[in-house]
Amino acid sequence: MEANRHAPTKLLVLGAGRQQLALLDAARKRGLVVVAVDRDPSAPGFRLADRRALISFEDEPALHRLAEAERIDGVISPANDWSVGIAARVAHRLALPHPLDPKTAALAGSWLKQRERFAEAGVPHDAWLGDGPEVTVQAFSLGGELHALSGPSGAAALAARAAAALGIREGPTSTRIRITARGPQVIELAARVGSPEEVEVVRVATGVDLNALALKGALGEPIEPVELPARPLAA
Repeated sequence: MEANRHAPTKLLVLGAGRQQLALLDAARKRGLVVVAVDRDPSAPGFRLADRRALISFEDEPALHRLAEAERIDGVISPANDWSVGIAARVAHRLALPHPLDPKTAALAGSWLKQRERFAEAGVPHDAWLGDGPEVTVQAFSLGGELHALSGPSGAAALAARAAAALGIREGPTSTRIRITARGPQVIELAARVGSPEEVEVVRVATGVDLNALALKGALGEPIEPVELPARPLAA
């Protein structure tokens, strides 16, 4: 799908609820033409969109038709794990850039498939109701190297292993990890930015704007290593 080079860059955002507000705001401030979808007509994010569609962000055929009709330049699912896979598949079918290929996105969007893959790859993973405190590692991968932006070093190293096991080489991840007597254990990995609160903590602590990076990734724009911490974690 070839975009009109003279037209404004158009982004399809899956979801317009409270969890998507920060990314929608970042897209608007960048001057992108935002097409937001949500099945809730009162979704608060609609006020930040240029175009609004009352479509469930899990209705893949309808989203594909909308993306094609709108001639969008990128698709992003900033807050819902299931629609991460939908965004990747829609982008793939329309030959749009995307940080995840459909196979990787499908793995990342399924808790069961994640655990199967972690077991195959020897990545320590823990049940939901295990003992020990929980931490979340917010990170961004670039060229197969995970740049951890929050969390202790042991947890960050495990987050890098988890991302590598799922085949994630580009884009944001939010990995929940439990610190146990056996060492850190992955609970789950989300192939998207974390909550608005987590993204803001990262911005204040590191100066890295995960929403801005996620927008670049969804549009296939180059991201320079200088935009991320100097010491990435390779699998």
